[in-house]
Amino acid sequence: MKKFLALAMIASLSLPTSAFAEGTATPKPKSQANQTYKAALEKWKSDSQAAMAAYKAALADYMAKAKANAAARKSANDAFKSAVDAAKSAYKSAVTASTTAEAKTAADNARKAAIAAATAARDAAIKAIAALPTKPVKPAEAPKPAKPTA
Repeated sequence: MKKFLALAMIASLSLPTSAFAEGTATPKPKSQANQTYKAALEKWKSDSQAAMAAYKAALADYMAKAKANAAARKSANDAFKSAVDAAKSAYKSAVTASTTAEAKTAADNARKAAIAAATAARDAAIKAIAALPTKPVKPAEAPKPAKPTA
C-alpha cells in the first residue's frame, strides 16, 4: 500500500504542471451569438414583466371601479326598497283606518305615486352611475428568443 502511494506521488510529480492548469484556467470569452442571446433574453424578460405589471395595475383600477359601481347600484336599490316599503306600510295603515271607498282609493293612488317617484329616483341614480370601462386583457406572452445553435 505504501509502495502504491509512493508511486502515485512520483507519477503525479513527474507530470507537467500544465496538465493540471487547464482546469483552473480562466474561461474563454463568450461568443458573440451567446452574448446577443443573453441580451435578447434579458430584454424579453423585462418586456414581459413590464407588460404584466401594466396589466395588473389596469386590472386593479378596473376592479376598484367595478366595486364602486356595485356599491352605488346597491345604494340606489336600497333607497328604492326602503321607499317602496314605506309606501306599502303607509298604504296598509291608511286602508285599515279608512272606512270609505274614496279614502281607500286615495290611499291606493298615494301608494302608486310614491312607488312611481321611488322608481324614477332609482332610475335617475342608476343612470348617473359611471359606466364600467372594458375589462383589461391579459397580455399575450411574446415568444422566447431562440438559443444560438453555434
